[in-house]
Amino acid sequence: MRFLAVLALPLVAGSASADSVTATSEPVVAPDRGLQTDTLLHPMDGFTAYTLKQGEFVYNQSPLTLPLPSWAWVGITDWLTAEIDLLPLIGGFFIEPHLPVPSGNFRFRLRDGGTNGVSVAFETMLQYLYVKSNQEDGPELRVTREGASWFNRINVSIPFTEKLRVHVSAGATFAESIEVTNNDPMNEIGEHHVNAISPDASISVDYRWRPRMSLHASASYGTTFVYSDNQPRKIQAVWGYRVAPFYRSKTSVLRTMRAEFPAFIQYHPESKTGWSWYIPIIPYVYWQWGGR
Repeated sequence: MRFLAVLALPLVAGSASADSVTATSEPVVAPDRGLQTDTLLHPMDGFTAYTLKQGEFVYNQSPLTLPLPSWAWVGITDWLTAEIDLLPLIGGFFIEPHLPVPSGNFRFRLRDGGTNGVSVAFETMLQYLYVKSNQEDGPELRVTREGASWFNRINVSIPFTEKLRVHVSAGATFAESIEVTNNDPMNEIGEHHVNAISPDASISVDYRWRPRMSLHASASYGTTFVYSDNQPRKIQAVWGYRVAPFYRSKTSVLRTMRAEFPAFIQYHPESKTGWSWYIPIIPYVYWQWGGR
């Protein structure tokens, strides 16, 4: 997974500004509202329908992938956002066959609902592992993947109020080879799926409470993007918060810094095992710059 594993690891900051010009005044910049106006792509492993502005760049760093980088996003156009999966691209050089692991995600905006309307997007991600790799290898859960993993889904974002949004997403994942077991050789329980297609669905909520803090929760079946990514058929619930502690700072690296603090429960039906983390105290940190 982006956040907790080495190979398949795996958001968002920035400020909204607008200029208004009168005949007798200089342009007036709207006040920075921090997390209340940020573009959020995968809050608490949910799927929104939003895309970055052209030229906007987001860099995400999990402390558990250091010293390697984690992942990034870039706005190719206002309607196309692409992920740069830095960890597998760079980390692939350190494992057999010492090649970058092909991994990329693209989100295409289909409908821009603006602040008050419904937004719709199509999202796709393809990753290819050259050799069999353990993505999870804990005392009660082992997930082994090989070959291609490809998901496609439709995301819909619905604003109910200025601060409250609900996001729903559905699609399917193709997995060339994935094996999920309880990692107990004396009483092994699990399944090995080959060239399998499985459904994906999720619902998430974000409440932009304050410019410095937003609250989030998601529930999903199947593949997700951030935590234990590219693992179909898993059941997951995530909750937590994001913070923008220095959004009014005059220093760019502080002003654009954000952090997501997650807690979650995960369950794999094939192995009848899972794992959980109930207190949101370990964050990943991210920065967002630019955009026209």
